[in-house]
Amino acid sequence: MNFRQSISGLIGVMILVFLLAGCGSQSDATEAAEKEEKVVGIIGPMEVEIDILHSHMEVEETTEKGNLTFYEGNLEGQPIVLVKSGIGKVNAASAAQMLISDFGADVLINSGVAGGIHPDLGLGDIVISTKTVHHDMDETAKDFKPGQIPYMDTRYFEADQKLIQLAKKGTKGLPDYVDVFKGPIATGDQFIASEEKANWIYETFDAYVVEMEGAAVGQVAYLNKIPYVVIRSASDDAGEEAAGIQENFVEEAAKNSSHVIEEMLKRM
Repeated sequence: MNFRQSISGLIGVMILVFLLAGCGSQSDATEAAEKEEKVVGIIGPMEVEIDILHSHMEVEETTEKGNLTFYEGNLEGQPIVLVKSGIGKVNAASAAQMLISDFGADVLINSGVAGGIHPDLGLGDIVISTKTVHHDMDETAKDFKPGQIPYMDTRYFEADQKLIQLAKKGTKGLPDYVDVFKGPIATGDQFIASEEKANWIYETFDAYVVEMEGAAVGQVAYLNKIPYVVIRSASDDAGEEAAGIQENFVEEAAKNSSHVIEEMLKRM
Protein backbone atom coordinates (compact mmCIF):
# COMPACT_ATOMS: atom_id res chain seq x y z
CA MET A 1 0.00 0.00 0.00
CA ASN A 2 1.50 3.40 -1.02
CA PHE A 3 1.25 6.68 0.85
CA ARG A 4 -1.69 7.96 -1.22
CA GLN A 5 -3.72 4.79 -0.53
CA SER A 6 -2.99 5.07 3.21
CA ILE A 7 -4.23 8.66 3.30
CA SER A 8 -7.38 7.72 1.36
CA GLY A 9 -8.08 4.88 3.78
CA LEU A 10 -7.59 7.13 6.79
CA ILE A 11 -9.93 9.76 5.36
CA GLY A 12 -12.54 7.06 4.74
CA VAL A 13 -12.33 5.89 8.33
CA MET A 14 -12.67 9.47 9.61
CA ILE A 15 -15.75 10.07 7.45
CA LEU A 16 -17.33 6.87 8.76
CA VAL A 17 -16.63 7.92 12.36
CA PHE A 18 -18.23 11.33 11.78
CA LEU A 19 -21.27 9.74 10.12
CA LEU A 20 -21.75 7.35 13.02
CA ALA A 21 -21.35 10.17 15.51
CA GLY A 22 -23.94 12.16 13.59
CA CYS A 23 -26.35 9.23 13.67
CA GLY A 24 -25.83 8.95 17.41
CA SER A 25 -26.48 12.64 17.92
CA GLN A 26 -29.58 12.43 15.73
CA SER A 27 -30.79 9.43 17.74
CA ASP A 28 -30.19 11.30 21.01
CA ALA A 29 -32.05 14.31 19.66
CA THR A 30 -34.95 12.11 18.55
CA GLU A 31 -35.16 10.48 21.98
CA ALA A 32 -35.08 13.89 23.65
CA ALA A 33 -37.84 15.14 21.36
CA GLU A 34 -39.95 12.09 22.11
CA LYS A 35 -39.46 12.69 25.82
CA GLU A 36 -40.53 16.31 25.48
CA GLU A 37 -43.61 15.35 23.46
CA LYS A 38 -44.97 12.99 26.13
CA VAL A 39 -47.80 14.69 28.00
CA VAL A 40 -48.79 13.30 31.40
CA GLY A 41 -52.39 13.80 32.44
CA ILE A 42 -52.82 13.86 36.23
CA ILE A 43 -56.23 13.51 37.85
CA GLY A 44 -57.05 14.19 41.48
CA PRO A 45 -60.66 14.04 42.68
CA MET A 46 -60.47 16.71 45.39
CA GLU A 47 -58.73 20.07 45.81
CA VAL A 48 -56.51 18.72 48.58
CA GLU A 49 -55.34 15.98 46.20
CA ILE A 50 -54.02 18.40 43.55
CA ASP A 51 -53.01 21.42 45.67
CA ILE A 52 -49.40 20.35 46.23
CA LEU A 53 -48.78 19.47 42.59
CA HIS A 54 -50.43 22.68 41.43
CA SER A 55 -48.30 24.78 43.77
CA HIS A 56 -45.10 23.14 42.55
CA MET A 57 -45.77 23.17 38.80
CA GLU A 58 -45.02 25.95 36.30
CA VAL A 59 -48.46 26.73 34.93
CA GLU A 60 -48.33 27.93 31.33
CA GLU A 61 -52.03 27.92 30.50
CA THR A 62 -55.31 27.47 32.36
CA THR A 63 -58.35 26.20 30.48
CA GLU A 64 -61.97 25.97 31.64
CA LYS A 65 -63.78 23.13 29.94
CA GLY A 66 -66.77 21.00 30.90
CA ASN A 67 -66.97 22.74 34.29
CA LEU A 68 -63.39 21.63 34.98
CA THR A 69 -60.15 23.60 35.20
CA PHE A 70 -57.15 22.16 33.38
CA TYR A 71 -53.66 23.41 34.25
CA GLU A 72 -51.09 22.94 31.49
CA GLY A 73 -47.42 23.36 32.23
CA ASN A 74 -44.33 21.62 33.57
CA LEU A 75 -43.47 19.80 36.75
CA GLU A 76 -40.01 18.38 37.36
CA GLY A 77 -39.17 19.08 33.72
CA GLN A 78 -42.09 17.02 32.42
CA PRO A 79 -45.05 18.44 30.46
CA ILE A 80 -48.24 17.77 32.41
CA VAL A 81 -51.90 18.66 32.44
CA LEU A 82 -53.40 18.67 35.93
CA VAL A 83 -57.11 18.58 36.72
CA LYS A 84 -59.39 18.22 39.71
CA SER A 85 -62.04 15.87 38.37
CA GLY A 86 -64.51 15.92 41.23
CA ILE A 87 -65.55 12.82 43.16
CA GLY A 88 -66.98 9.73 41.51
CA LYS A 89 -66.57 7.57 38.44
CA VAL A 90 -68.42 9.72 35.90
CA ASN A 91 -66.43 12.81 36.86
CA ALA A 92 -63.16 10.89 36.67
CA ALA A 93 -63.99 9.31 33.31
CA SER A 94 -65.04 12.65 31.84
CA ALA A 95 -61.82 14.32 32.98
CA ALA A 96 -59.71 11.42 31.71
CA GLN A 97 -61.26 11.47 28.25
CA MET A 98 -60.87 15.25 27.95
CA LEU A 99 -57.21 14.94 28.95
CA ILE A 100 -56.72 12.52 26.06
CA SER A 101 -58.97 14.06 23.42
CA ASP A 102 -58.51 17.77 24.10
CA PHE A 103 -55.09 18.04 25.72
CA GLY A 104 -53.17 15.22 24.05
CA ALA A 105 -52.32 13.25 27.19
CA ASP A 106 -50.19 10.20 26.39
CA VAL A 107 -50.19 8.87 29.96
CA LEU A 108 -52.78 9.02 32.75
CA ILE A 109 -52.02 9.08 36.47
CA ASN A 110 -54.82 9.08 39.03
CA SER A 111 -53.75 10.13 42.49
CA GLY A 112 -55.37 10.72 45.83
CA VAL A 113 -56.56 9.14 49.05
CA ALA A 114 -58.43 5.91 49.69
CA GLY A 115 -59.85 3.60 52.31
CA GLY A 116 -57.42 0.87 53.32
CA ILE A 117 -59.05 -2.57 53.32
CA HIS A 118 -56.04 -4.90 53.20
CA PRO A 119 -55.16 -6.08 56.72
CA ASP A 120 -51.51 -5.06 56.32
CA LEU A 121 -52.28 -1.44 55.42
CA GLY A 122 -51.85 1.44 57.84
CA LEU A 123 -52.84 5.09 57.57
CA GLY A 124 -50.65 6.94 55.10
CA ASP A 125 -49.40 3.80 53.38
CA ILE A 126 -49.10 3.94 49.60
CA VAL A 127 -50.74 1.52 47.17
CA ILE A 128 -49.64 1.42 43.54
CA SER A 129 -52.24 -0.20 41.31
CA THR A 130 -51.43 -3.38 39.45
CA LYS A 131 -55.00 -3.30 38.13
CA THR A 132 -58.35 -1.71 38.94
CA VAL A 133 -61.90 -3.04 39.06
CA HIS A 134 -65.43 -1.66 39.56
CA HIS A 135 -66.55 -3.25 42.83
CA ASP A 136 -70.08 -1.87 42.42
CA MET A 137 -70.64 -3.31 38.94
CA ASP A 138 -73.03 -6.19 39.60
CA GLU A 139 -74.70 -8.30 36.93
CA THR A 140 -74.17 -11.53 38.79
CA ALA A 141 -77.88 -12.30 38.29
CA LYS A 142 -76.97 -12.83 34.63
CA ASP A 143 -74.00 -15.05 35.51
CA PHE A 144 -71.38 -12.37 35.12
CA LYS A 145 -68.64 -12.18 37.75
CA PRO A 146 -68.68 -9.43 40.40
CA GLY A 147 -67.12 -6.32 38.91
CA GLN A 148 -67.44 -7.57 35.34
CA ILE A 149 -68.89 -5.15 32.81
CA PRO A 150 -71.19 -7.24 30.60
CA TYR A 151 -69.77 -8.15 27.21
CA MET A 152 -66.50 -6.36 27.85
CA ASP A 153 -63.41 -8.45 27.18
CA THR A 154 -61.79 -7.73 30.53
CA ARG A 155 -62.89 -7.56 34.15
CA TYR A 156 -59.77 -5.79 35.42
CA PHE A 157 -57.94 -2.86 33.84
CA GLU A 158 -54.24 -3.62 34.01
CA ALA A 159 -51.90 -0.79 34.97
CA ASP A 160 -48.80 -0.12 32.89
CA GLN A 161 -45.74 -2.01 34.12
CA LYS A 162 -43.28 0.81 33.39
CA LEU A 163 -45.42 3.28 35.31
CA ILE A 164 -45.69 0.82 38.19
CA GLN A 165 -41.91 0.60 38.37
CA LEU A 166 -41.55 4.38 38.15
CA ALA A 167 -44.06 4.77 40.97
CA LYS A 168 -42.17 2.24 43.08
CA LYS A 169 -38.94 4.19 42.61
CA GLY A 170 -40.88 7.38 43.37
CA THR A 171 -41.68 6.20 46.89
CA LYS A 172 -38.11 6.89 48.00
CA GLY A 173 -38.01 9.73 50.47
CA LEU A 174 -41.42 9.09 52.02
CA PRO A 175 -41.71 9.26 55.82
CA ASP A 176 -40.42 6.19 57.64
CA TYR A 177 -43.89 5.19 58.83
CA VAL A 178 -45.11 4.76 55.23
CA ASP A 179 -45.16 1.25 53.78
CA VAL A 180 -45.57 0.72 50.04
CA PHE A 181 -47.71 -1.95 48.38
CA LYS A 182 -48.53 -2.98 44.84
CA GLY A 183 -51.91 -4.58 44.22
CA PRO A 184 -55.48 -4.33 42.90
CA ILE A 185 -57.53 -1.23 43.64
CA ALA A 186 -61.34 -1.40 43.84
CA THR A 187 -63.52 1.49 42.70
CA GLY A 188 -67.17 2.31 43.29
CA ASP A 189 -69.53 5.25 43.66
CA GLN A 190 -69.69 4.66 47.38
CA PHE A 191 -67.75 5.99 50.35
CA ILE A 192 -67.15 2.76 52.25
CA ALA A 193 -67.74 3.10 55.98
CA SER A 194 -68.64 -0.47 56.83
CA GLU A 195 -66.29 -3.19 58.00
CA GLU A 196 -68.61 -5.81 56.52
CA LYS A 197 -68.62 -4.13 53.10
CA ALA A 198 -64.88 -3.49 53.21
CA ASN A 199 -64.23 -7.16 53.99
CA TRP A 200 -66.45 -8.25 51.11
CA ILE A 201 -64.54 -6.05 48.65
CA TYR A 202 -61.21 -7.29 49.96
CA GLU A 203 -62.22 -10.94 49.79
CA THR A 204 -63.92 -10.66 46.39
CA PHE A 205 -61.29 -8.64 44.54
CA ASP A 206 -58.16 -9.07 46.69
CA ALA A 207 -58.02 -5.27 46.71
CA TYR A 208 -55.72 -3.22 48.90
CA VAL A 209 -57.74 -0.02 48.95
CA VAL A 210 -61.18 1.15 47.93
CA GLU A 211 -61.85 4.52 46.31
CA MET A 212 -64.19 6.22 43.85
CA GLU A 213 -62.31 7.02 40.62
CA GLY A 214 -59.42 4.70 39.72
CA ALA A 215 -61.19 2.04 37.66
CA ALA A 216 -63.01 4.73 35.67
CA VAL A 217 -59.64 6.23 34.71
CA GLY A 218 -58.35 2.72 34.02
CA GLN A 219 -61.30 1.95 31.76
CA VAL A 220 -60.83 5.14 29.75
CA ALA A 221 -57.10 4.42 29.41
CA TYR A 222 -57.91 0.87 28.29
CA LEU A 223 -60.40 2.04 25.67
CA ASN A 224 -57.94 4.62 24.34
CA LYS A 225 -55.00 2.21 24.50
CA ILE A 226 -52.75 4.43 26.58
CA PRO A 227 -50.79 3.60 29.77
CA TYR A 228 -52.08 4.51 33.21
CA VAL A 229 -51.49 3.91 36.89
CA VAL A 230 -53.34 4.76 40.09
CA ILE A 231 -51.48 5.88 43.21
CA ARG A 232 -53.43 6.05 46.44
CA SER A 233 -52.53 6.79 50.04
CA ALA A 234 -54.71 5.29 52.77
CA SER A 235 -56.53 8.05 54.61
CA ASP A 236 -58.95 5.82 56.55
CA ASP A 237 -59.79 2.17 57.25
CA ALA A 238 -63.16 2.02 55.41
CA GLY A 239 -64.79 1.06 58.72
CA GLU A 240 -67.61 2.63 60.66
CA GLU A 241 -65.44 5.61 61.75
CA ALA A 242 -63.95 6.15 58.28
CA ALA A 243 -65.38 9.63 57.69
CA GLY A 244 -63.88 11.05 60.88
CA ILE A 245 -60.54 9.34 60.35
CA GLN A 246 -60.27 10.63 56.79
CA GLU A 247 -61.04 14.18 57.85
CA ASN A 248 -58.09 14.09 60.25
CA PHE A 249 -55.62 12.37 57.94
CA VAL A 250 -56.54 13.39 54.39
CA GLU A 251 -53.90 16.12 54.05
CA GLU A 252 -51.05 13.86 55.17
CA ALA A 253 -52.23 11.10 52.85
CA ALA A 254 -52.51 13.50 49.90
CA LYS A 255 -48.98 14.75 50.63
CA ASN A 256 -47.63 11.20 50.38
CA SER A 257 -49.29 10.44 47.05
CA SER A 258 -48.18 13.80 45.61
CA HIS A 259 -44.59 13.02 46.62
CA VAL A 260 -44.70 9.81 44.58
CA ILE A 261 -45.97 11.59 41.48
CA GLU A 262 -43.30 14.26 41.61
CA GLU A 263 -40.59 11.64 41.98
CA MET A 264 -42.08 9.72 39.05
CA LEU A 265 -41.99 12.79 36.83
CA LYS A 266 -38.29 13.31 37.63
CA ARG A 267 -37.58 9.88 36.18
CA MET A 268 -39.70 10.05 33.01
